[in-house]
Amino acid sequence: MLDNIKVLCHSSIKIEGEKIIYFDPFKITEDYSDADYIFCTHSHYDHFSPNDIKRLIKENTKLVVTKDLKKEAKELVREENILFVEPDKEYVFDGLKFSTTNAYNIDKQFHPKENNWVRIYCGFR
Repeated sequence: MLDNIKVLCHSSIKIEGEKIIYFDPFKITEDYSDADYIFCTHSHYDHFSPNDIKRLIKENTKLVVTKDLKKEAKELVREENILFVEPDKEYVFDGLKFSTTNAYNIDKQFHPKENNWVRIYCGFR
């Protein structure tokens, strides 16, 4: 079962199944154009990388990002294919159910709680 989950680089993960799902794509080396969903947990370059996202998107890729990425996300995919998320919520987006929680560091100033960045939890069958 875990053969379909690949850690690519840093926090970047790819899950292959009925749908292809990426989390925080970074240092993508090829143009795959295979993503059904791309989740980006916050705006740092190693979690939201437009150049890497461009290597993954296809016509109807869904992009799930935090609200601070509104402008940048709209430059990558059509607005109806974007879901802006915030912490401590449950979502269903295009049939995919997931929840978020707040992601921050208590000992580092560059990941403050008030940024409302997220960790994402998906349930898979």
